[in-house]
Amino acid sequence: MVPSHFFVSVVATALLALAAGVAATASASTGELVFGVFTPACFDAFFTQHDFANVACLKLVVSKALGYAIIAGSLVLKLPQILKILRARDVTGLTPASFYLEVLLFVSSTVYNVLKGYPVSTWGENLIILAQNIVLVLLLWTYVTPKIAYSTRLALVVAFVAVTAGALLTPPEYQWLLASAGIPVSIVARIPQIVSNFKQGHTGQLAFVTLVLNFGGSVARIFTTLQETGDPVQLLGFGVGILLNGTLVLQVLLFWGATNKALAVAAKKKAK
Repeated sequence: MVPSHFFVSVVATALLALAAGVAATASASTGELVFGVFTPACFDAFFTQHDFANVACLKLVVSKALGYAIIAGSLVLKLPQILKILRARDVTGLTPASFYLEVLLFVSSTVYNVLKGYPVSTWGENLIILAQNIVLVLLLWTYVTPKIAYSTRLALVVAFVAVTAGALLTPPEYQWLLASAGIPVSIVARIPQIVSNFKQGHTGQLAFVTLVLNFGGSVARIFTTLQETGDPVQLLGFGVGILLNGTLVLQVLLFWGATNKALAVAAKKKAK
């Protein structure tokens, strides 16, 4: 039997490697900015020329501020979901495949942005959400019934590390594949949960607040990406995210009553 702390240590090592890349990118992307928000030209326009009607600079500053707000918000994005599972000690209605694929989605997205050298304000939440998704996977392994075999867990951890290492070593001419791969992964990650919700007639332990924040984040990222990178593949990815996350939000609202009943039944069964 492989101890749980082994999985945590291996995953933590991979995350530290990504974090090192993020730190280097952050240093490079903010080095030319004043207060991390203003370009020298925009700082001069606002505070020397007092040209507060400069539309181009206003858009850029709003984009930067919005980007940092999204990153700050991501610190608690998955917290409602994590707390809901911890309180219930139950993962009823949650689809393991969706959890695993979300980890892959945020690995590919984080590595792509690091390699491209994009401003951290346009994607920094990816690494934070990735770490939270890994916590959710560990909670899933703790509370799911029947238990997932340790051999399966080990295989998944090895796959995670291999994918992360392979992505970091992607040659420049193939880096676009990392962003492109994120789109079908995003679809495949969400579709099982969406289909499962329709089949069950409820949304189980899905946290409504987390879903709303996901949806709002995708909408906001359309604006920041248009202003700062214009990356068409990322724009398409955020558009797909709006559609899928919006569907999940609607499902929670549609199945609200049925979900409460299903969770009550699950709680009674667990208490016996």
